[in-house]
Amino acid sequence: MPIRNRFGAAALAACLALALAATPLAAQEAPDRPANPDLAEGAEMLSQGLKKLFRGLMDELEPAGEAAEAGWNDLIDWLGDLSAYEAPERLPNGDIVIRRKEPLDTGTDL
Repeated sequence: MPIRNRFGAAALAACLALALAATPLAAQEAPDRPANPDLAEGAEMLSQGLKKLFRGLMDELEPAGEAAEAGWNDLIDWLGDLSAYEAPERLPNGDIVIRRKEPLDTGTDL
């Protein structure tokens, strides 16, 4: 795994942990006690930073998602109607066979 990906995953995990840890603290504040403006400002900045991080991740992963969608559609087109196949069967040697419910014509060359 490239260093950049490990760093990104660690940064994401740290941001999520901070965001989740701050949520119960805000809920436990006494209603008669005024909120700390510095804490509120810091939480807002953290929220904006997380939004930017997730937008960046989504922008970076969007082309991969589009490619996966195109590949999935190609596979579905290639397979055709899945109801034309039996359920997968595992053979004693470990092979997996997926048989057609109605065999192809004998003259068909695959």
